[in-house]
Amino acid sequence: MFNLFKKRGLFFLGLSNTISQLGDRLTHMVIVTLIGVMFPGRISAFSQFAVTFSLPIVILSPFAGVFIDHWNKQMIMFRCHIIQSILIFLTPSVVALTNSSLPIWILVILFFSLDMFNNASKNAVIPDVVEYEELVPANSFIVMLARIATFIGMVGGGYLVHWVGWRLGFYIDASTHLIAGILVLYMGAKVLFEPVEKFEFFFVTELKKSFRRFLEDLRELGILLIEDRAVIFVMLSVFVLPFVAAIAYTVLIYLIQQEFGLGTAGVGWFGGIIGAGMLIGAVLMGIFGRKINRGIIIISSIAILALFFLVGPFFLTAVFLYMIAFIAGVVFSLVGIAQDTILQEDVLKSIRGRIFATKEFLINLTFVFAAILIGVISIRFAPFTIIRAIGIFLIVITAIAVIIYRTIPYHIRIKL
Repeated sequence: MFNLFKKRGLFFLGLSNTISQLGDRLTHMVIVTLIGVMFPGRISAFSQFAVTFSLPIVILSPFAGVFIDHWNKQMIMFRCHIIQSILIFLTPSVVALTNSSLPIWILVILFFSLDMFNNASKNAVIPDVVEYEELVPANSFIVMLARIATFIGMVGGGYLVHWVGWRLGFYIDASTHLIAGILVLYMGAKVLFEPVEKFEFFFVTELKKSFRRFLEDLRELGILLIEDRAVIFVMLSVFVLPFVAAIAYTVLIYLIQQEFGLGTAGVGWFGGIIGAGMLIGAVLMGIFGRKINRGIIIISSIAILALFFLVGPFFLTAVFLYMIAFIAGVVFSLVGIAQDTILQEDVLKSIRGRIFATKEFLINLTFVFAAILIGVISIRFAPFTIIRAIGIFLIVITAIAVIIYRTIPYHIRIKL
């Protein structure tokens, strides 16, 4: 996997994504701190933030893919980073002038809307910078670098916000996205990332076409979910990860920050440990990913998460939550890399953007649904009860996954 450092396109793509992830974590730490100050004792406040940064992606996903497939992906990533940098840089001044938190929520909506285009373009362009047989280690390479940034951004960001304040934190964040955008330009000549087919379009017309095509993609996916056991199995894992992520972003962060009184620094360590787990998972997948059946990886990962959530309420301490964070991080990398690699191997270059945009839609729709659900039930149920219920739910999902996996024809199962 370390030979991939010699691949110029992948190296600068990974470096740009790493700096971008560092900035994203700083953004999260600043906003989580503000939520704790403005809405103490409310899990639902974290749910509202989770919905705010996920809903734009759900709305844009039907339209983003077709534009990504017909635009230069290098330029998409460059422009997204530059615009994000400008938005973040202006936000503190606007907040000071208006004396309102509204600019923060506007920033969240615009920032993560741009992230929709950036992330889908990043995943779609990886097969253009490496050989086919290098996809698994290439995805692991990208995730590995990103998780290093996650750890530094969350742990360091927690202390940074405490030391310098949220205003200066925003300015530092803006600089990271500016640097990330510049690094994208070093991936190679612009011509290397031109789409298979360009088009000139009228905006409204193309939006209608994109939406119709997206509905058609969902219809075809629905047919596959009825007819193809392997697709059902893979899609099950797509829904599990954002569901667990929503729990971590609402209930677990609330417990760390407020119930255990560890504040922003504690939340930073929580996120950093998730990032460390994802780093380890990426390294393991890069080394063993081509030797172990991905179906077994997915089933085992869900089962491990189910076990930790089920026994969690009996041993719930800050240390145990950090253990869950680490295990969850490892699982996220293992399953996420397996998903992306399967898509990159099986999907034509001309439609990769739409496929990854559709995946982003499903992931964020699940995240939004779970965040809303947790926000509603947190009004009536204690956090420990919610965690135990999640464990039971994941056990059921594991059992369903095993049943579906065993019904997949053997010649297909061994290729998963």
